[in-house]
Amino acid sequence: RLERLQRVVTKLQMESGLCEEQLNQADALLQADVRLLAAGKAPQKAAEVERDLDKADAMIRLLFNDVQTLKDGRHPQGEQMYRRVYRLHERLVSIRTEYNLRLKSGAPVTAVTAVSVTSGQRRPEPDEAPLRYLQELLAWVEENQRRVSTAEWGADLPTVETHLGAHRGLHRAIEEFRTEGVEGAALWGVAVQGEDAAANHPPVPPQNSSKSRLRHLESLHGFVSSATKELLWLSEREEEEVAFDWSHNNAAMAAKKESYS
Repeated sequence: RLERLQRVVTKLQMESGLCEEQLNQADALLQADVRLLAAGKAPQKAAEVERDLDKADAMIRLLFNDVQTLKDGRHPQGEQMYRRVYRLHERLVSIRTEYNLRLKSGAPVTAVTAVSVTSGQRRPEPDEAPLRYLQELLAWVEENQRRVSTAEWGADLPTVETHLGAHRGLHRAIEEFRTEGVEGAALWGVAVQGEDAAANHPPVPPQNSSKSRLRHLESLHGFVSSATKELLWLSEREEEEVAFDWSHNNAAMAAKKESYS
């Protein structure tokens, strides 16, 4: 059993390294396109960024499964591997959020918008970039509202910890959305100067439901952690009782009766 779990640890170490390289590549391509957008040029690597992020997402899902295997087997490196995969998940959420807000929408949130507002250059037409950007934000809100409302909770400690770690990453993305996405939508509202009503009403992220889920997950984690410790204690006591020699010839019977009383 220990040899099998150690092979899982080795696999986790190797594949988490590959996942980190995948995220580094996606981030490098994303930043290159962000610089192009800031210079008023069209992005060149959007498809590659999305492909790399999807690959990393699939890898992280499998890594979380391996982490749960370690935790189920009570391997001493289980918690360390969990933190490693959780950090990868946080980075994935962060890069994907920036990709959705800055690149996928086709509208840079700060640089190009600010230039068009302050320097008197031609404003985007109301049916072009601003509205497309707002549609992207609304789609992001709807997707993450759905994720929050349909997410599972977990029936044991490893799965609850996995869901808690995943939701912390999502909640951080939602918090970042408030500053990047909503402020960007407000800038676009200035850019189109009220030519479309939707531009003056930036989408509101699913913050309250996300906070509520995070609070409930933390509460559930605390309860399941305590319950798991009690269940482990009961299991140890059960093994002790099953293995005990209950015959009258056992010299320890008197002490056993005393402990029971």
